[in-house]
Amino acid sequence: MKRILRRAGAILAIAVVTAVAAPPALAAEAPDSPDEAAVTTGLTPAKLPISGAVLSSGAQLDHHSTWAAGFQLTGTASHLHFTPVVVSHDDRRGGAWTELPAPAPDYEGRATAVAGSSTDDAWLFGDREPKTGRILAQHWDGKAWTSTKVEQPPGELNDAYLLGASAPRPDSAWAVGGATVITGRTPGPNGGTSVETRTTGLIEHWDGTTWHRMSADGIDGNWWLSSVTEISRDNVWAVGNTSSPDDKPVLLHYDGHIWTRVAAPAFTGLFGEYQSVAASGPKDIWVVGRAVLADKDRGHPLIAHYDGRTWTTVPAPEGVAGKLWSVTAVPGGMATVGWDPSGPQDRPLGLRYTHGRWQTLDLSVTGYQNVGYQAVVAAPGNRLTAIGAGATFKSPDYQPLVLTGRG
Repeated sequence: MKRILRRAGAILAIAVVTAVAAPPALAAEAPDSPDEAAVTTGLTPAKLPISGAVLSSGAQLDHHSTWAAGFQLTGTASHLHFTPVVVSHDDRRGGAWTELPAPAPDYEGRATAVAGSSTDDAWLFGDREPKTGRILAQHWDGKAWTSTKVEQPPGELNDAYLLGASAPRPDSAWAVGGATVITGRTPGPNGGTSVETRTTGLIEHWDGTTWHRMSADGIDGNWWLSSVTEISRDNVWAVGNTSSPDDKPVLLHYDGHIWTRVAAPAFTGLFGEYQSVAASGPKDIWVVGRAVLADKDRGHPLIAHYDGRTWTTVPAPEGVAGKLWSVTAVPGGMATVGWDPSGPQDRPLGLRYTHGRWQTLDLSVTGYQNVGYQAVVAAPGNRLTAIGAGATFKSPDYQPLVLTGRG
């Protein structure tokens, strides 16, 4: 989005906006004709107990409970302060969204990922706090938040962040992101110092007691991870991308012993990035992100599907532009959200692909501009929740947005 504070090393658009099996042949099918793809479904804005915040992540913790997490912004444009926030919704309790206790009152930074196995076992992750060196990793036991210590890479860190999470069981949780390590300093001609750095992906695993950092070999240059999903103890997938000048998708698999890079399927465009991965099972895995088709292109949807044997790029509907930031598995396919930055205002982008047919999700909200979504979660009953933020026409400050309904 236009005012998003982006990490130079991580392309992190979380600063101000931001899983039924499908048939094996689904990923190879071409999109329907424009007329058939024009079906539109809409979601309804929810009333939230917070304001002046960006919601950048979501999780469906059980059949009834949906969580959304992000951060509130205070201060001026040159001195913004971020405070983690979490809101929850239980459809058995009148439908109102409520705010959870402050996840980390002593922490200043962005919350970027939420995941959990139940409302008594949830995790919240975020940035490395510069003044303390702490990476946000808070656990919720149903009553209170507890801070846990994440194992950080060796060396002097310039920055670190956790962007994606999966927590299917109390004794297994994953968090992925990146860390910028200082590799050297060179004196400058006027008494200054030039700092050399490299960015490497972060993979953290919780075994029920402690966080352990894991490594993945075979990736050259600067890279980071944006999303992770555990299907089983020996079947975990993570996605991300390398940085410029190559700017290529990164696709990793964990077999219960080691992480291995998997070749991403070919796609049309100069560059490509994977932002989110979701699965309904080992033979139905979806990845979304962005492809850059030309030098001045602001991005087009990049979608891939795995049928248990082969990864295949899935063509997006004709004429759709923008970047996809989150994907969730739904009966017969997937739903995905993001935004289109190609016009004077950022426009919301939402798509659903089920049983070989594309649908457009209407994610617009009356009275809002520069709207984008960074998370989408699916619930039983064919319900979807899209999570993000937008600015109103009366105020340039971003406000949290949550849209729900039967997508």
